[in-house]
Amino acid sequence: MRLYMMIIYKNLRRKIMQVVEKKAVNKAVVILLFTMVVFLFLSFQNIQAAGAKIGLVNLAQVMSSHPYTQNINQLSVNLQEELKKRQEELNAQGKGLDETELKKLEDKFNKDWEPIKEKILAEIKSYQAARYSDIIEAIKVVGDKGEYDLMLNSEIKVPAGTDILNYPIALYGGEDITQNVIAEIVRKLEEEQQEKNKTK
Repeated sequence: MRLYMMIIYKNLRRKIMQVVEKKAVNKAVVILLFTMVVFLFLSFQNIQAAGAKIGLVNLAQVMSSHPYTQNINQLSVNLQEELKKRQEELNAQGKGLDETELKKLEDKFNKDWEPIKEKILAEIKSYQAARYSDIIEAIKVVGDKGEYDLMLNSEIKVPAGTDILNYPIALYGGEDITQNVIAEIVRKLEEEQQEKNKTK
């Protein structure tokens, strides 16, 4: 029984670590992108002095207010719940089995679980891509309407010990257009929904 629990624990830990590693890579990419924004800001700091119009966007706020964020979060919860449910089923079915039988059961579990996991992850990626596209498009529309010369993320996440803090990039100047970007995303999605309703 103890060996059985250790094998299950090791496999569950390995799977969780794979998911965590993917999230860590995504966080690293986000931090790298925000760092690039800081360097852009520093290299274009003389634009403000030349009378250029700078728009500031709080991307974290825009992302959290996007309707697809709720879908992404719910799918992530569903993924964890499904894994937990399947793990409990595996534990129940694996009681009293020897190591080879347990290995066969585990292989079957992994074979059944992989397509379900990939389907949920594909949905999450699809929502993330659509959300990213909507945000970039909305920033471009608001930037064009407002005739902004430069658009910057107004905050950057900075690791500080065990916490991650939001520090402003622009301490002075620029115009906060976060709410304009959010309004543009909502307008676009409502327009798309009206088009879908007309075709039905």
